[in-house]
Amino acid sequence: MGGLICTNESRRPWYREKDSDATNQKARKAYEALLTVTARIPVTAEYAEFSRGVKNFSQQYFGKPYGKEEVNTYVTAFHDAVILYSLAVNETLKEGLSLKNGTLVTQKMWNRTFEGITGNVSINEKGDRFVDYSLLDMEPETGIYEVVANYYGVSQQFVDIPGKHIHWAGNKGGPPSDVPTCGFDGSLCSDELFPQYVIVTSVLSSVVVVFIIMSFFIYR
Repeated sequence: MGGLICTNESRRPWYREKDSDATNQKARKAYEALLTVTARIPVTAEYAEFSRGVKNFSQQYFGKPYGKEEVNTYVTAFHDAVILYSLAVNETLKEGLSLKNGTLVTQKMWNRTFEGITGNVSINEKGDRFVDYSLLDMEPETGIYEVVANYYGVSQQFVDIPGKHIHWAGNKGGPPSDVPTCGFDGSLCSDELFPQYVIVTSVLSSVVVVFIIMSFFIYR
């Protein structure tokens, strides 16, 4: 994985500089129906300072400027992973135990919470991290993807961003139903005004009525 995320590509994924305006507008129209989920990027002073440090380090030691690009969330995850490992190593040494016992060191990383560069980092009893996610939706007027809600792994809560909401495709005002009106194969809708069996029944009934009337006059 690379360490960069292009701001333009993440906020306007439908746009391609080399494509024509007509092609970009068609892509933009298609993206109106697309919601994206990404790892949540903290909006804290600590995270902003960390991002600047990563960018300066990249420029100074590798000669690679970031420009408009953002720091990839994998970079922050690696940073917090090193902190977690360091905590486990320090506890193991403090208890006079051997670092050669990899199982013991690993277990000391489970079921704990610590302060990382992304905020509180929580690991469950199985060693899995509770991850926070952001839901992004395209703002129809600007064509820019914005965070409209966040999911917090520890509390398992889906929290809307104040003043933001999802713009559903077709201006329907809500999500599409789980099953289309006519079903996935159209079997729930009929192309005819009346079902075929209704037409057949009506014709047969008419024939029977006519036959009865004719019989009445003939035998009379």
